[in-house]
Amino acid sequence: MTLLRQVLSAVLAAMLLLYIGNIAVSLSNGKRLVEHQMRSHVEDTAATIALSMTQSASSQNMLALQGVLNSVTDKGFYRRIYFHDSDGNLILDKDYVGIPHTAPKWFVRLVALPTYEGSAEVSSGWTKLGTVVVASHPGHAYNALWHLVMGQLAWFTLASVAVSLLLWFALRHFLRPLQVLETQIHNVSRQKFAEHMVLPRARELASLVSAMNNMSVQLQSLFTSQLDLIADLRLQTHTDQLTGLSNRADFDARLNSLAADDLSKHSAVLMIFAIQQLDKINALGGRVEGNNILIALARCLQQSLVNFPQAVVARRQGREFAVLISDISPEEAERLALGLYDAVTQLTWFGQHEHPLAVHMGFTYSQSVSNGPELLSEADMVLRSFTQQKSSEWARFSDIEGAQAPLVSVSAIDWQAFTQRVIAEKKIQLNIQGTFSSTDQELTGYEMFSQFPDDSDGPGLASRIVMPAFERVGLAPQLDQLVLTELCEKWRDREHPVSVNICLSSLKSTRFHGWLDEFLANNPAFANLLTLEFSERMWHLAEHYIRRFEKILTTHGASLAVDCFGLGTSDFSYLASLPLRYLKVDHSFSHNIHTTQDNQFYIKALVHLAETRSLPVIAVGVESQADWDSLISLGIAGGQGYLLSRPQVIHPLSESTI
Repeated sequence: MTLLRQVLSAVLAAMLLLYIGNIAVSLSNGKRLVEHQMRSHVEDTAATIALSMTQSASSQNMLALQGVLNSVTDKGFYRRIYFHDSDGNLILDKDYVGIPHTAPKWFVRLVALPTYEGSAEVSSGWTKLGTVVVASHPGHAYNALWHLVMGQLAWFTLASVAVSLLLWFALRHFLRPLQVLETQIHNVSRQKFAEHMVLPRARELASLVSAMNNMSVQLQSLFTSQLDLIADLRLQTHTDQLTGLSNRADFDARLNSLAADDLSKHSAVLMIFAIQQLDKINALGGRVEGNNILIALARCLQQSLVNFPQAVVARRQGREFAVLISDISPEEAERLALGLYDAVTQLTWFGQHEHPLAVHMGFTYSQSVSNGPELLSEADMVLRSFTQQKSSEWARFSDIEGAQAPLVSVSAIDWQAFTQRVIAEKKIQLNIQGTFSSTDQELTGYEMFSQFPDDSDGPGLASRIVMPAFERVGLAPQLDQLVLTELCEKWRDREHPVSVNICLSSLKSTRFHGWLDEFLANNPAFANLLTLEFSERMWHLAEHYIRRFEKILTTHGASLAVDCFGLGTSDFSYLASLPLRYLKVDHSFSHNIHTTQDNQFYIKALVHLAETRSLPVIAVGVESQADWDSLISLGIAGGQGYLLSRPQVIHPLSESTI
């Protein structure tokens, strides 16, 4: 019950008690008054009749006596009038019907008026001839008292309605600051630290608003400091301080996570760049010049890979940089490698004429990455095979004598035709994998993964391999429409939530936004179970679109969440302003976390930060019991991985069959 209703109820209750007290006093006074009137009336009537009967009684004229009684006008005040002689013998007796009362029986029992009798002697001189007795009838009295009660009730009702209306408007005006405070408190719980600048006139409310403003400012400062702390923590543990790229630990973790992904196998290209004679450059130009060359190479690689958001660029050690790009075709990998090599060989320094800058590049490609260190060693083997030449050079792993046949010669898929055929023929398979609570390991929901059958007899192509092709040909929004439509059809009669990854092109597509708005409006039950996930790297690419996207989802009861959290380079300020259902930490943090203290510290700090806004943190890629136990001890809310559940095809069956 709202405070406004409670105040109104209290006021009405007080008025009701006041009415009950008032009616009790009024009824008591009214009863005494009518009793006095009834007593006086019958006594006066008895005296009048006795005076009229004196002459007739002395002559014992019975007809005259009867005439006197008949002459008494009956207006409902009398029940009985009788006359008896001095010896007590009844001479005359007349009963009256009286006026019937209209009061309820319970009211009559409550008031219980007695029957009053008035008497007067009939005498002749000093001789007593008899006595006249008049008995009252309470009908008029009951009606008068009942009308008194009902009149007061009517006035009380009118007064209550008037007071309630006045109080309603007055309290709404006076309590409006509390509604603003309620909104402010909800905003604080979602890390929106807005201040209520206009203070109410009431001193108590003004003091409360001021206290809330101070708390909001302090919480904003605390939350911002926590965001900065966790961002700095990630930079320190996963970033090279000089270049701002990933460091060796971060690169190796992502590579191993890519290889350990049992949900889908990934193709990948790995390149290692090494600056030759860096020590000599440091000796001739100073360490500052050497650092400038390292920074220039880092920027060159980043700028050249701006169209490959899945690329991981790292400085693995002093003079060596590594580039890992997953889910890329062999032809595109080789073209990219040549482009990167051409770009880095254009770098110069002020001693270029005497000592030209030389960069070596080792290149390897795998159609299906299953062993991260092995892929890394292949590129490193190419790099070590070079002689200590002063000129730049590069080579493939397949070029080395005794190495395996070059994988870049594998025939490429006609992605244009493939993507169009998928949309036209709906050649897509929907798989789901469960997410489980860390407290009781109960199923809390599912994540949907797409798989695309090809012309071979194999399991088909995973979405991470195919999605870049859909983005390149401009069909990603159509694919997301197909996925959501098919999933909605197969998710009928199910009760568990389901999450789906959304493409960057869909986030930016106004047409897709319109389609999604209509689609969710037409499928409200499915919308209430749906969560759309975007990867953290998309934030700085589509912040404006993501905020618009979230409003559409919230309108229809759907949710938004972040996937692959921890890999993005943007700050974490959006966590304070974007309503999210959960965060999914990238599997590179979960893999072997029981042996990686830096990742443990990062996850623990992230969980603590997320708890301040009731934001669950979910770990993906949970493949071993040791990792799962470690994640639970760090406070993770839930997990997803082969240890807990394996993916399975969605069938349009009841929930019990899943």
